[in-house]
Formats: sequence, structure tokens, C-alpha cells
Amino acid sequence: MLETKVISSLGKIFTYEVLNGKNIPSKILNNEPFSFQVAFRLCDSELYVEPVYIKIESDLPDNTICVYKQGYVPVFNTYINGYSDIAEGKNSGLYPDPLFKRNINSKAIPTVYNSCFRVVEEDERYPIAATTSAYQGLWVTLNENGDKLSYGKHFITLKFYSAADNTFITEENVELEVLNASLDEQQLKYTSWFHADCIADIYDVEIFSDRHFEIMRSFIEEAVKAGMNMILIPAFTPPLDTMVNGERKTAQLIKVKKNGEKYEFDFSLFEKYIKLCVECGIQYFEHSHLFSQWGAEHAPKIVAEIDGNLHKIFGWETDSKSEEYSDFLNQYFPKLITVLEKLGIKDKIYFHISDEPSEEHFENYKNASRVLREIYPEIKTFDALSKYKFYKSGAVDVPIVMTDSEDMCNFVDNCPEFWAYYTGGNLNAGCPNRLISLPSGRNRRLGIQLYVANAKGFLHWGYNFYYDVLSKGVINPFENPCNYNASPGTSFVVYPAANGKAIPSIRMKVMLEAINDYRALKTLERLIGREETLKIVLSICKNAKFTDAISDEEIIKLREEVNKLIYTSCNQ
Repeated sequence: MLETKVISSLGKIFTYEVLNGKNIPSKILNNEPFSFQVAFRLCDSELYVEPVYIKIESDLPDNTICVYKQGYVPVFNTYINGYSDIAEGKNSGLYPDPLFKRNINSKAIPTVYNSCFRVVEEDERYPIAATTSAYQGLWVTLNENGDKLSYGKHFITLKFYSAADNTFITEENVELEVLNASLDEQQLKYTSWFHADCIADIYDVEIFSDRHFEIMRSFIEEAVKAGMNMILIPAFTPPLDTMVNGERKTAQLIKVKKNGEKYEFDFSLFEKYIKLCVECGIQYFEHSHLFSQWGAEHAPKIVAEIDGNLHKIFGWETDSKSEEYSDFLNQYFPKLITVLEKLGIKDKIYFHISDEPSEEHFENYKNASRVLREIYPEIKTFDALSKYKFYKSGAVDVPIVMTDSEDMCNFVDNCPEFWAYYTGGNLNAGCPNRLISLPSGRNRRLGIQLYVANAKGFLHWGYNFYYDVLSKGVINPFENPCNYNASPGTSFVVYPAANGKAIPSIRMKVMLEAINDYRALKTLERLIGREETLKIVLSICKNAKFTDAISDEEIIKLREEVNKLIYTSCNQ
């Protein structure tokens, strides 16, 4: 006998227990993805293992249905940043996260295995076998691409068959109603830092080679599916997570040639990268940081050709106030602006000065900002920083504020365009986060909190960072998802398949749901106004600041109410 159970996207299917996910939405807008999970386990059987295959029946077209086999990764540390009771699984062990995409209704082929009858699914990379010793999970997403589904009631049925004797075992049916109303276009700008060097290292390919670009395409496409519409450009090697006087792998799109005090710039790789990103659906761009992390005290690593050989011309040895570096920037920016205009992204690019400067670095940061503004007065700067004085001084145009910053209220009240960010360490109170070990609800609550704060964007530093702290080592996240400071999944949300394809995660799918919560609230705001929309949010969620917990039940209830109001307003 096969035990099966349907749960919402906010539950978790552990090998030993199915947790949460009781509330499954029944109504969705016609252009939003909808996900649910199906847990399965063999029980009351003399067998310990039974191979199974699945058939999908639905009144929706096959190309609107995606089915993933859930994978499990070893999480050895759940005691994070001093918090011992926030992990959903509590103990170290296997946690669900990677999602392996299966075919829809593969052809079942009868054959013989070990002198016994057996059915195999044709061309299926990820077959399934149920066991008595563990639950396993399937993740199902309808309308992953956000196309418009036909409105009305729909059904999707998963039928389980024994691959040992080709007999029907059981089925699970999910019904939902697609409303005749749509989400507005995504207004939230969202970037999760894309690390080109990590891809080159984990696949052992030459950076910015044709094969590297081919692999990057898959990773960028998955990012866009998950709501990411902005990407980091490694114009010069990003000075991020690098040991003082140490170096990351050179990842410099712009080729530089130095002739005395004059510089020549080759933007061919830069243009190739931008065009790839645009083809994948990226809309906005962020130029790599032009000064060192944690203080803006130095220039980033920049290499140049001199007399036919590559040399490092700037780096830790270069003071940020260096006239030579200022002269380099003065020659670089006019050429860059010409290329940005040619590519049509001049008004869609933001510039980083320095990542996470603290109060002690205030003067250095102001000076670096002044240098850039003198060179390029139209520059739009943004950085992860959490002290209001940086913004108030005019040193940064768009501050990106840590969700639990003590100054958050100042930004909310006085800054027309601010973003939010968090790292794996921001876990106090109700702060959102997307660590593998946390309940999915802590990931999804972000969308509501961003809307209430009136934040215009969200940044996370780790889309695919496969190094340890300070960019040391190269670690396979399938084997060690706690690679970064023993913090599970803090540095990545996508997994590298052996064939160079990106494998999405549960956390990416839930993050997209958070973004679509924000979209739904902005859609409702257009229809009834922000004041009325906020009243509805706070009547259901009680409180919705970044440090306020929002329950799964409140999230689902709010979306049901918002969807109903959008539908009513659009069909009056």
C-alpha cells in the first residue's frame, strides 16, 4: 500500500515526517504560478521498496504542468547564529531542497529486470521508488512561466502505478479555481548575486569561454523563473567576500590595455554578457563594486595588458583616494556610458560603491561617492548599508537596508526608494530568511513585509556562491550545503547539475511566491489605493514589520482575500 498526502508549498516533507502545509489555496489569479506537494511512502507492505511511476491527468495542457522529484541534502548544523530552536527539523539530518524536473507522462515501457517483469519510464532521468523507511516528495507547479490560464475550475490528478506489475495503486487530486483577473507586472526589483567565478570553478571551465556562457545561460534562466529581474555584472572582479590582501578568481568582463597613462577598453565580453542576460529575461543591472568591501578603502582588483602581458594594476595596494585610480575611472566611465547607451540599458543600471560599510567607514565612503559623482553626475548608486546617516548625507541614492536594522524606521519614513536585504545571520524575532533548515513560511513572509515597508527592491548576496568564507575552497552544495560558515544554504539557492544545467530549489519556488504576494498587493493598491490595501493587510496579519512573525495561515488567508478583491474590482 502506498500512503500519499497532499500539502501546500509551505509544508516540508522530511524523510521521517510530513510537517505543516495544511492550508492549500483554492483560488489563484490567472497569470501566477501555483505549487503544491505530494508526499508518498510505502506502508503495510511485505516489500521494503516498490518502484513506481506517475501519470498526470488534468484539464490543463501538459506544458503548463511541471513535476519535480524532491531531493535531500545533509544539513549537519541547525544551531545558527546563536538560535537553537528555529530549525524546522530541529536535528541534523536530511532536509528537502533541490528539485529534479521530471518528464510529464513519460511512456511506460514493459521490460525484464533480474528475471522479473518491470516497467520503466522512457527517457526519465529521475525515476521513483517508494520505500517503507522514508517519506519522499513530489513538487508540482502549475503555470511556472506565468502565462494566462483559462479561468474557471480546473483539476490535476497524480496517479501512482506499480512499476513491478504495472497496476494502479492510488491517486491524489487537487482542484483549484483560476480567477478572471491578473497580477500586474512585477514592480519589485530583485537581485540575488550571480557569481560567475563560482560557475567556472565548480565546472572547471575557462572563465567567459563559450562553455562558461552556455552554463551561465541555464543558471540565469532559472533565476528569472524565480522572479529575479536584476543581475550583477562582473565588469571587474567583484571585491566581495575576499580576504584582505587576498584575491578571488579573476572575473573581469572588460579587457583593459594600459599604454603609459592611457587606457583602452574592450567591451566585447561585457556586451556578450548583457545580451545573454537580456535574452534570458533580465531587465535591470548592477555594476560590480568600484571600491573594496567593508570600508571603501581600496580599489577592486583590476588587471590590464601591458606590453603584451597581463598585470594587476589596482587592488589592495591601491588607496581609494589614489589619483591614479581616479584617473582610470575618468577614462573608463565615458567609454562605459557609450556602451550602455548602445545596449539600451543606461537607465536600467545601478552602481555599487562598497558593500556593507559601517559607521567607521563613513568618510571613506563619502569620498568614494564624491569621486564617482564628479566623474559621472547622473550615476545612480546603491549599496547594502544600514546606517541612515549614509543616505541622509547624500552619499548613496538607493540604500539597501538590513531587515533587522535599528535604523529601518528612518528609511521607511524618509526614503522614497529604499531596498531591503538579509544574510543568513538575520534570524531574530520574525525576520524573513531562506535557510534550508527554516520553515518555508519564513521565506515567504518577505513579500508582505516588503510591501508594508514600501520597499522598492530586495537584494540577497548568494544565488550561487559555492565557496566558503572569504572565497576559499570550492564546495559541492549537494554534499555540503552548510559550506559557508556552517550555515545551511545561506550562500546559494540553486544547485549545479553535472551536465551544466541549473537545478532549482524549494526555496527558489517559495521566494517567487513571496514576490507574487508583493505583486498581488501592488495590483490591489492600483485598484483601491495603498491606504485601503494596508488596512486589509494589517487586519489579517496583525503586524507586518520585518521583525514581526507572520504565520502560514495569515499568508494564505491574506492572499485569498486579496485575490477576491482584485477579481471583484476587475469584474465590476
